Amino acid sequence: MKKLWMAALACVLAACGALGRLPEPQPGDLLSAPTTLTLHGQVLTARASAALYGGGLGVRVQVAPDRPGVNAAALLGSLTLDGVFVVTGQGVWKAPLRPALPAQAVSGGSLNAAAWSGSGNLRRGDQVQVVLRLKDRLGHTYWLRDTGRVGGS
Repeated sequence: MKKLWMAALACVLAACGALGRLPEPQPGDLLSAPTTLTLHGQVLTARASAALYGGGLGVRVQVAPDRPGVNAAALLGSLTLDGVFVVTGQGVWKAPLRPALPAQAVSGGSLNAAAWSGSGNLRRGDQVQVVLRLKDRLGHTYWLRDTGRVGGS
């Protein structure tokens, strides 16, 4: 009986550890992410730019209200960037946030972040879709997508 109890306890503890992490999204999930997000009655959009440089792919993202004059700091201050995903014709990669910069900053009325990763076989002009995973203070997850082309420097 003691062995059965220990085995059940181990299963419960393992399950508790797995609950804290979100599963990695599949390409179809990412491609179906919305291009606008309505939060507290305000519409947010994402603008992303992807560029090849230094042997890798750099991604800069910006989330901002689509109307000027909105109190962006209050609206965006409740959100954190939880992940940046890039969908290409070759697959999906989760871009790690660049450790040299703050993970995010609310400035100029927008939420800004940067990420960098290996470029794989991407070339200038290739189509990419950048998908952001955002979280609010209550732990709710939101998705936002922008479409663009790879630039270069």
